[in-house]
Amino acid sequence: MSKYAIPSKIFLEMGGWRQPLLMVDRIEDYKYGENGFVHVIKHVTYNEPYLLGHFPEDPIMPGVIIAEIFGQASEYLSFLTDVCDIYFERFGTELKTLRDIFARIHEPELLNIIRTRRAQVRGVLAAQNLKFKDIAYPGDTIEVVSKLAFSDPGGFKHYSVTANVGKKLISQGTIVNFRESK
Repeated sequence: MSKYAIPSKIFLEMGGWRQPLLMVDRIEDYKYGENGFVHVIKHVTYNEPYLLGHFPEDPIMPGVIIAEIFGQASEYLSFLTDVCDIYFERFGTELKTLRDIFARIHEPELLNIIRTRRAQVRGVLAAQNLKFKDIAYPGDTIEVVSKLAFSDPGGFKHYSVTANVGKKLISQGTIVNFRESK
């Protein structure tokens, strides 16, 4: 576990999701810039509401929920990048890693940027092209990495995504999120 985890209250303010659709338990790592990425964690618990009806005799993580984890992780990547861009614009200081963000997370200026930007941005999962190679079961920890592949002129962001349980690759492909500012 990263020692630079963002406090849960602030973490929840960064995302537009609440239970039962909050699919990211923690942001494990983040890197800003051209080769930037976000690495998130989702623990699959035995009492997840969507597991109750998905093969009740042999519950597995539904693929559509893995796609939602990909979408949320990718939105966190874009959101954190927005926050870092705004912070640099205002204060001339680069925030390049989760450690940099963690070091300033309680500054009123950064908290204001996070809250203001969250109120301005709306994003939706628009498309997916995913391959499922294996299964996640209750008790597994899914690790997702999302990297921005490109942004198109229509406001769509295309992300290269992977999901692993331990060393086992369970899914990979492309997620497309649409983002707009109010």
